[in-house]
Amino acid sequence: MRRKTTHTSAYSRALSSVVLSLVLIHAPLALAEEGGAALFPDSPDKLLEEIEKFNTERKQLNEKEKAVARALEEQQKRMLEQQQKLQKQSDQILEQQRIYEEQKKRLDSLRLQIEELAQPPIAPIPSPAKPAVTPPATPPAVTPPAAPPPAPAPATPEPRQAPAKKAPAEAERPTEPVGQAPEEIARPKQISDILDQRGILTPRGTLVVEPSTQYTHSSVTRVALEGFTIIPSLTIGSIDIRAVSRNTVNAALGLRYGVTNRFEIEARVPYISRSDTTTTRPLNTEANADKTTTVEGDGIGDAEIGLHYQLNRGGPGLAYYLANLRVKSRTGSDPFSVEVDPDGLQTSLPTGSGFWGIQPSLTVSLPSDPAVFFGNVSYLWNLERAIDDETGTIDPGDAFGLSFGMGFAINQNASFSLGYSHSSIGKSKQNGAPIPGSENLQVGTLLFGASHRVGKSSNLSLSLGAGITEDAPDVQITLRLPISYRLF
Repeated sequence: MRRKTTHTSAYSRALSSVVLSLVLIHAPLALAEEGGAALFPDSPDKLLEEIEKFNTERKQLNEKEKAVARALEEQQKRMLEQQQKLQKQSDQILEQQRIYEEQKKRLDSLRLQIEELAQPPIAPIPSPAKPAVTPPATPPAVTPPAAPPPAPAPATPEPRQAPAKKAPAEAERPTEPVGQAPEEIARPKQISDILDQRGILTPRGTLVVEPSTQYTHSSVTRVALEGFTIIPSLTIGSIDIRAVSRNTVNAALGLRYGVTNRFEIEARVPYISRSDTTTTRPLNTEANADKTTTVEGDGIGDAEIGLHYQLNRGGPGLAYYLANLRVKSRTGSDPFSVEVDPDGLQTSLPTGSGFWGIQPSLTVSLPSDPAVFFGNVSYLWNLERAIDDETGTIDPGDAFGLSFGMGFAINQNASFSLGYSHSSIGKSKQNGAPIPGSENLQVGTLLFGASHRVGKSSNLSLSLGAGITEDAPDVQITLRLPISYRLF
């Protein structure tokens, strides 16, 4: 029974295959006879050929699709790289702008600092001569034959003047006479002490203590600072500095000692108190937008030491020649270490110049009874200094000084003098090249002075300086009180 069922199933499958083949063969022909298109090719080979062609076209389409996808991916990648490069360049531009703004601010600050080099506390450096005259009554009594005994302090004439009839006897006295105090020796009268370099030195063994006070006022008017000025804190760019008013008080203690009658050493330590008032206005704004800023600073200034040597003996009708050498230190606060605000203005004022200075000079004093003509020529060498890697080396410029004048003795206790002092300060340099905007400064001051004896060994001197050039301080008032002590 099972075998019969199996044969029947096999016959059924074979019959079905034959019927399907006939249908597949005759159906396309029937459709073609009716005018329709054949659904399949005439033969299996053509069918396989069509299938292979279809597979080939599909592969080509897949390849093209992959190529297009790869091209799109590469283009997207290139676009991302370009965007990153643009972002990096934008960051670099912003950084350069920031550095540029900082440099502008620092350059403007340095311009202010270097302009201050011509103002106190450096003003005492370029110094002219101080006069001295011979006694109006007896010129031979000016000095002993061996060497001209200098006056103990720059001030009025000696109150104890030897009479004319005693001049020959006093001329024969030794430098240290026996039985007579040193104060009795006849010495040249001196004119008011209006200039720093003196014409007569301190006598041997005498110490002069000289407290002094100097007030200086100067005002500077500036134009708009829109671009570069100078280092290291440059122009603010958006600030127009209208005016700067400076007030400086210089209280100093000076010591002078006569090593010999023709050689003297000197030391001076100042204390500086400064106040600057700056009026600024943002560019392209109304006048009522002015901003006034007051900055102050005080402290020890730049200490100085000096040497003075009288080159000749001098005498009646002969000039006195003095060689001088001064060295200025950097004991005051450094202007390059002062902080600045966002507008490039200093937050506090320095009390020093920031540079060492060496100043040789020559003083000439010619007595012409009852007056004296005096002059001084000097050269101030400001030593250049390496500030930092960014700023480089700064040379504030050297100064050539010339001064002259005349003094007149009114009587034994009083005198007055008139003089003129001029200093020419060279351009400031950075790394050996002139700083843009830096100019030669011409500082000219007309000096008036008066002196009066206030004790046996002290004199009170008052001098007034009036600036007659644009770069000079408007006014200087100086009060000195030199006191002499005979040590031995």
